[in-house]
Amino acid sequence: MYKDFTGFDNICIVGTGAIGGAFGGFLSDAGYEVTFIQKNEDIINEIKENGLSISGVKDIHLNNVTIAPPGSITQKHDLILFAVKAYSLEEALKSTLPIIGENTYVVCLQNGLGISEVIRKYVNEEQVIEGVVWFPATMVKPGYIKILTFYEQSILGGRSYRSQEYAKKLALLLTSAGIPTKAVDNISNEVWRKAIPVIASNSINAITRTKLGIISEIPELKESLFAVAKESLKIARAEGIELDEEYLRRSMLSALEKGYEHKTSMLLDLVNNRKTEIDFLNGKIIELGKKHNIQTPLNLLIYGVIKALEGGKF
Repeated sequence: MYKDFTGFDNICIVGTGAIGGAFGGFLSDAGYEVTFIQKNEDIINEIKENGLSISGVKDIHLNNVTIAPPGSITQKHDLILFAVKAYSLEEALKSTLPIIGENTYVVCLQNGLGISEVIRKYVNEEQVIEGVVWFPATMVKPGYIKILTFYEQSILGGRSYRSQEYAKKLALLLTSAGIPTKAVDNISNEVWRKAIPVIASNSINAITRTKLGIISEIPELKESLFAVAKESLKIARAEGIELDEEYLRRSMLSALEKGYEHKTSMLLDLVNNRKTEIDFLNGKIIELGKKHNIQTPLNLLIYGVIKALEGGKF
């Protein structure tokens, strides 16, 4: 294939997990020059030897993937997409500062709250784009990504005129490459619209250690899902975010149905004795609840349980 857009000559993907591999794979398949940054030497060697594959919504296999460790690339890039875990974002960003120039745009693709604030500590707001990813992707093994479905269009947005105009172009580029994407004016609402279902469903899925869709089949679990979402919605409204509760309920049920077989990243993190992103999810709800003097007992309970499970403590 041949690329359809100019001005995206050098694209960098930081992280080669499910989301980074998906975005980088689709962009490479569409003809764009993509460089992956990965700090794990074993993963670098695996992908160099066996390439990058995507299955599910589309079958892609790429050989001769350009992948390198942090600090080994010095050329300024047009676009950098960060697809590392939220808790690793700041470290990853610091390591890539040498390749961020005045005309570089930086996109954060993490789930959670307070993500873009981390990037704006180091990068001009004019160059920062926030992304909301609306597809479940799983890294079956390093270099092999499975995408079950596209729930809806993924979303991009900037908080300035310059970044918003770039977000519009990038949305068109990603759509042409095979990832349905749109740009919106109010990205904060969209971040919360995604965050609340993730805060509710990922944590319950991680604790129960089942397929995501099982939540909808057990009435008590389904009601717990709605209760955590409702508590989180109170915090969103205190932050000036207006979301419809009934819409969120329908959206969550639809996600459970479409992604029935999916196991969330939080569940996979616990199974593999890794740190989770709970601090940027339920942890942020607790933090903002204290700010607004609103009690968040359900999120507090879930946060404590996940923290106990992290690292195989149980």
